[in-house]
Amino acid sequence: MAERGILPRELILTASARSAGGAVRFGGKDYVVETVEGCIKRKPNVAVFCAGGQVSREWAPKFVEAGALVIDKSSAWRSDPDCPLVVPQVNPVALESIPKGIVASPNCSTAGFVIALKPLIERFGEPRHIFVATYQSVSGAGAGGNEALIRQRNGEDFEGIFPQKIFDNVIPVIGAIDANGFNIEETKLADETRKILAMPNLHITATAVRVPIIACHSEAVTIEFASDASADEAERVLECAPGLRLMKSPEFPTPLSAVDFDDVLVGRIRNTPGDRSVLSMFICFDNLRRGAATNAVDLIEHLARKI
Repeated sequence: MAERGILPRELILTASARSAGGAVRFGGKDYVVETVEGCIKRKPNVAVFCAGGQVSREWAPKFVEAGALVIDKSSAWRSDPDCPLVVPQVNPVALESIPKGIVASPNCSTAGFVIALKPLIERFGEPRHIFVATYQSVSGAGAGGNEALIRQRNGEDFEGIFPQKIFDNVIPVIGAIDANGFNIEETKLADETRKILAMPNLHITATAVRVPIIACHSEAVTIEFASDASADEAERVLECAPGLRLMKSPEFPTPLSAVDFDDVLVGRIRNTPGDRSVLSMFICFDNLRRGAATNAVDLIEHLARKI
């Protein structure tokens, strides 16, 4: 918000009673953190939730009752048909109807994925099938993920939050596995993408992998279209698309180049030899910015026009 010069008329910071009373500096001013109850009494116009699904389910409706539009970062409302799931560069039209007063923001791996997909689908049509492998940094698991990697890297015998050691390793499971053999992260990516793109029958096969880096997610994407989708045309389309930065050889997207960057980096665009209907690419984005905070700020800007 500070980088974009978004200075609200009034900013209210709120947290649990345990954290209330602390101070956060923004725009050259110190703001005292308030309790949730105190925040509701001040009737904010927009409330941004980033405190987990349980908190959102309990408190988001109460903020709506107090007159706020809610932006929720958790998974609590993403599948609710009365709560639009929005990435403003992809489906801003969904903000025209907010029946419950709550706008959901997608999982970090989905946010970057759909920004890269949307312009290609607009140009080449609905895909027959999308295959994606995600390589997700430990920060996607929260502070415990960072702690596990750092302490293991330092040689400590520390088990941490992951099912196996993460240092010098990759783990092809993120979350519980369902009856079909897919884990939670893979199911989220597929379901959220279908909702955001308004393509309920879109075939998506995802493999989610945890990798031993602190920041940024990467995704290897292969898309099967019904007709030709040349790599050259795909590059021309992506070069002009909002929220993207096209990287051409000899440059290519990497997590290090995506750190603290709002755009999704996309490159390695190529067709399968002998079949120009199959298009592959590699994308990287900062999971904490593009995948989370930046989308919330984008939504604030859009919703401010409705107030």
